Amino acid sequence: MKLNRLLFSAAILSAVSVQSQITQKKNQLEFSVGNNWGYLKNLEFAPVAMYDYEGLVYKLNYTRTSKNDNLFEVNLDYLSSDLKTDKLSNLNTDYYKGGMNFSYLKKVYDRDRFRIHAGLQSRTSLAAYHHGDYVSFHQEFGIAGRFSYQINEKQYLSSKLTLPVILLRVTNAEGKFYTLDNYQSVFWDLEYGYKLSNHFDVKATYNFNYSRLQIPSAYRELQHQLNLGINYKF
Repeated sequence: MKLNRLLFSAAILSAVSVQSQITQKKNQLEFSVGNNWGYLKNLEFAPVAMYDYEGLVYKLNYTRTSKNDNLFEVNLDYLSSDLKTDKLSNLNTDYYKGGMNFSYLKKVYDRDRFRIHAGLQSRTSLAAYHHGDYVSFHQEFGIAGRFSYQINEKQYLSSKLTLPVILLRVTNAEGKFYTLDNYQSVFWDLEYGYKLSNHFDVKATYNFNYSRLQIPSAYRELQHQLNLGINYKF
């Protein structure tokens, strides 16, 4: 009788263990570090056709998956660099920029390892130039879509495209709303993930960001980023 009980208990524990391993984790926390290089034009700050810059970028991402496989995402990023130009070297200066994204994406397609989520995103960013003498605040609202493909049990690809449609821009000189008539922007991420265990993935990500504001004091920014990170699922 005791042997039967022990065998029954072992079977129950084994089933629970297997079930916990195959159950999809609802929370993901990712930290990554990468290299950022880009170009910036801001005639409101300095009469320079274009700056270029390069530096490290740090990111912290949190994703919550609902029972219906909808996604709630929070992304934090920070970079510091020096703005450099060959035309007026005395205008070279420091550059700091931090951002926060909130997005809610609803699952709209799921078939043959391929998923599509679509929804809304809000991005808040704050940039400081020349030891904080010039500050730029951007609040953007737009639409977003995420496309995911499970290559096999260990590997997957994911891509996210965001198109902001409204911008609130506040600087030392002015504060104003802009729409698609004079503001165009795109954010694109491409991720490759490899599953190390039931709780950990490693990721390699490429990010492309472009913003263009058509105002008398023109503003342009183009960014490329390559990041490596660790993703914890719980």
